[in-house]
Amino acid sequence: MQINIGDKVRFLNDIGGGTVTKIIDANTVMVLNDEDEFEIPSIKKNLVVVEAAGGEQANQQQTTHITSESSTVKPSAQNLFVEKEEVYVAFAPREGYNPTESPQELYLINDTNHILLYGFYDKKGNKMEGQTAGNLDPKSKILLNEYDLKELNELSSCFFQILFYKPGESDIKKPLERNIKIQPVKFYKSTSYKDTPYFQQNVILHKLTGEDLEHKLEELSQKEFKKVIREKESANKSSKPQINVKGKEEIIEVDLHINSLIDSVTGLSNADILEFQLNKFHEIMRQHQNSKGKRIVFIHGIGNGTLKKKVHDELRRKYKKHYQQDASFKEYGWGATMVTIR
Repeated sequence: MQINIGDKVRFLNDIGGGTVTKIIDANTVMVLNDEDEFEIPSIKKNLVVVEAAGGEQANQQQTTHITSESSTVKPSAQNLFVEKEEVYVAFAPREGYNPTESPQELYLINDTNHILLYGFYDKKGNKMEGQTAGNLDPKSKILLNEYDLKELNELSSCFFQILFYKPGESDIKKPLERNIKIQPVKFYKSTSYKDTPYFQQNVILHKLTGEDLEHKLEELSQKEFKKVIREKESANKSSKPQINVKGKEEIIEVDLHINSLIDSVTGLSNADILEFQLNKFHEIMRQHQNSKGKRIVFIHGIGNGTLKKKVHDELRRKYKKHYQQDASFKEYGWGATMVTIR
């Protein structure tokens, strides 16, 4: 459920209600109790919004019509995309938060003239779980889920099943099945967030209609997968991690998130994953150890901090002659370390 500061809420499992004064995390808010004027932390699922901030009556289905007065869409863009018949999903940071540090709200956007019947699943590690299902009116958007920073680092893909329905005479549209592979590093880069006609804040937008976005992930047994890892580690020259060279400054950007290094973690323990990530880190350091002045950004994310700590430990233990610092906070938040080769 989307709950904002200033919303008037009622308690589902208690008497009374109050006003939301603070967003604590993706699942919890602070409520100023109407009866005793004390602030109490409350789980979102135990609340119902009775009046939105600003005095608007709450929409119990949490659906926002793109063309309505209560829409979050900018007025200049209300009539866009009518003829394109597109469906999108968007990761939207909370308003007022730094996007690279904010929990993310996942929305489904129906910019078509059809009613959507949808099912949404997400995948964390090897586990695909159904999250929600329902229908969405034309020219509307709906909140599907919320993710805190730890959950974003664990999220590997989002899967959608969609049927199109239009009453009366209508062309039949083919159903959609789309799997979006999630790259956690994007949530920590300010350049990932773009202006759209659907939100006041910049968001990460994915298009579901049109070209098939499904990514087929190989399912390997533990024995097969570890064999692949051994082959990759023994062929450093042919096995390249995801590296971007940024402009004239030639800053090398290396994403150490496991989803950016390999397609599947089937059969791997947390220790195996960490070992694989550190092997990639050492590979890059060895490759550039004689490139004096070269700057390398290692993107490790925040999560529980294990990978970041291990990278810093290795820098102090094996590469102490090189200079290390936090990478650009604007681009990565606290999720990356920059190394300058000396």
